[in-house]
Amino acid sequence: MRNLILFLSFFLFAIFCKAQKRDINLDVIHPVVKHDSHGDSIRKYFSSTTYNKGRNDLLICAFYSNKLEVDYKDLVKKIPQLKNYENHKKGIYEVTLNSTGGRDAIPIFDTSGIIITVNGINAKNAHEYEFRVLKDKKKVVVNWRTPKFFVPVYWMSRIADPAKKDLVTAYLGHFKAGYDTGLTFEVRKKAFPDSISVSLSAYWVKWKPKVVGVFTFSGLPNFLRVFNRQWGNQMLRNSYNTNWKSDTTLLKLKNEFNHEDNNLIFYLDDIIGSKNVTEYNLVNGRDSTGWKWNDFDFNLVWLKNLPPGNYELKMRYSMQREHTSSYPFTIRAAWYQTLWAKIGLSMLVLLAIGFVVLLWRSRKQAEKLRRQSTLKQLVQTELKSIRSQFNPHFVFNALSSIQGLIAKNDSENASKYLLEFSSLMRDSLKASTNEFVSIASEIKILENYLKLEKLRFGFNYQIETTELIDLNAVEIPSLFLQPLLENAVKHGISSLQENGWLYLTFEKVAYDMVVMVKDNGKGFNENSEPTGFGLPLTKERIKLLNQTLNEQHIEFSVTRVNDKTHVTVYFKNWLL
Repeated sequence: MRNLILFLSFFLFAIFCKAQKRDINLDVIHPVVKHDSHGDSIRKYFSSTTYNKGRNDLLICAFYSNKLEVDYKDLVKKIPQLKNYENHKKGIYEVTLNSTGGRDAIPIFDTSGIIITVNGINAKNAHEYEFRVLKDKKKVVVNWRTPKFFVPVYWMSRIADPAKKDLVTAYLGHFKAGYDTGLTFEVRKKAFPDSISVSLSAYWVKWKPKVVGVFTFSGLPNFLRVFNRQWGNQMLRNSYNTNWKSDTTLLKLKNEFNHEDNNLIFYLDDIIGSKNVTEYNLVNGRDSTGWKWNDFDFNLVWLKNLPPGNYELKMRYSMQREHTSSYPFTIRAAWYQTLWAKIGLSMLVLLAIGFVVLLWRSRKQAEKLRRQSTLKQLVQTELKSIRSQFNPHFVFNALSSIQGLIAKNDSENASKYLLEFSSLMRDSLKASTNEFVSIASEIKILENYLKLEKLRFGFNYQIETTELIDLNAVEIPSLFLQPLLENAVKHGISSLQENGWLYLTFEKVAYDMVVMVKDNGKGFNENSEPTGFGLPLTKERIKLLNQTLNEQHIEFSVTRVNDKTHVTVYFKNWLL
C-alpha cells in the first residue's frame, strides 16, 4: 500500500511538472522569433509592447497574438484588473498600431501566450543580469536566473553600448497561464538586487463578443459613418480623439424589428484581425445554423433575409470557444406572413386548384377505369386459359401412367391408380374453377398426385408444413405447385425408382412464404428450352399474376445444391 501511494504521488508530481513545462518554456526559443531576422513574421502573427523607465534603461519587449485587439483608450475601463499590475508611472511605453501600452498589464486573449525579450542584454553582459516571473504579483513561478538565449533585436535601441546599435536581445521565454491569472516579468542587475531595472505584466482575460450597435438597411448611412470613424484613419484608431463608440446617436441596441428589416448588421466592440476569429450560431426555436466562421474580417456580423421569428444570436471568439455571448431579437411578421393569413390564402388557392384538378381528373379517371377494366379482363382471360391447360395435362400424364401399369400386367396397381386418378380428377376440376384455393386444398391434390406417381415409380416423398402458416386460411393460386412436382418426378427421380426421394416444404420468413421442392434427381437447366408444358405454363402464370397482385409478388428460381435440385417459389408479403 505504501509503495502504491508513493507511486501515485510520483506520477501526479510528474504530471504537474509536465503541465508547468507547457505553461512556461524557458529552454526553447519560439520558432517565429528565432528565424525572423527582418521582423516580417513577427508583425504577421504578433502584436508587440515595449516598456522602459528611461531612454538608456533596459527595454523590455512583449510579443502576443494580434487576432483580437481592444482599444487602448478603453482598456482599463473594460478590464479593470489590468490596473492592478501598473508599472512605474514615469516610464516610457510605446502604443503602436496593433498593440497595447505597457504601463498596465497586457491583456492576453488566447492560448498562444506571450514572448518576453529584453533589449540591452547580450551574451557579453548577460552575467550581470537576472530575471524572475511572479504569478499574481505574489507567487514566484520562476526564480531569479540569468538569461541564456539571445535572438536578433526587433525594436532598434542603443542600450548595451550607446555608440552602437543593439544587434541581439535577451530571450527570457514563452509564457502561458490560465484565465484570470497575471504574470509579472522582472529584470534586475545582480549588483543592485533591491532595484528592479524593468518589469512588465500580462493578464489572461476571459473574453467574449459584445454587440454595441445594430443596423438595418434603412440605417445603412449611420453604419457607414460608424465604420468610417473606426477604420477611416487607421493610424489614429488608438488615439484618444477617435473614439468611434462615443456617438450613442449612431450606435443603438434594438431587439425588435419589422418584417421589412430582415437584413441586420450587428456591430461588435472589439477590433478583429481575421474573419476566422469570430464565430456565430443563429438559433430560431429548434433550428440552428450551427457554429460557423464570420463572413467578414471586420468587427460585424451580417445576417441576411431572415424570416419572421424569435432569434438568438450566439457569438464567441475562436480562441475562447468556451466563453459565449448571446443577443436575442425578434422580427415581427407582416399581416400576410401570419399563420392565419397563410392558412386562409392557402385554402383559397387550394380550393381553386382543387376545382380545376377535379374537373381534369374526373375525365382522366373515367378513361383510366376503362383501360384498367379492359386490361383486367384480358389478364383474367389469359389466366383462365392457362389454368384450363392443366386438366388435359393431368389426363395425359395419368393415362400414360395407367398405360404403363397395364403394359406390365400389374392389374392391382392399375386399379388403385384408376381410383386415385378419379379422386385427383374430381379435386383438380373443382380447384380449376377457382383462381385461388387454400394451401390445405392444394396439398390434398398434390398428395393424390404423388400417390399415383409413387405407384408407378416407387420413389419416396414427404410434405412438411409449419404451424406458423394457417393452411386453411392462406390461399395460393389453384393448381400452382402440381407442375413443379411433376417436373421433379418426370425429369428427376422417375429413373431412380425406389432410390428417388422428393420433399415439399412450406416455411414462413418474416412476411413471406417460401415453398421449396427438392429432389435427388439428375436435375435440369432452368435456362434451357423445356420439352414439357408444366414449367412454361407456370412461368407465364407467375408473370400474369404479378400484374394483378397488389403489394404482393411471386418469384421463382431453380438451383443445384450438393447435387440436389431446389425449385423455390417466393410468395412475397403473402402473410401480412
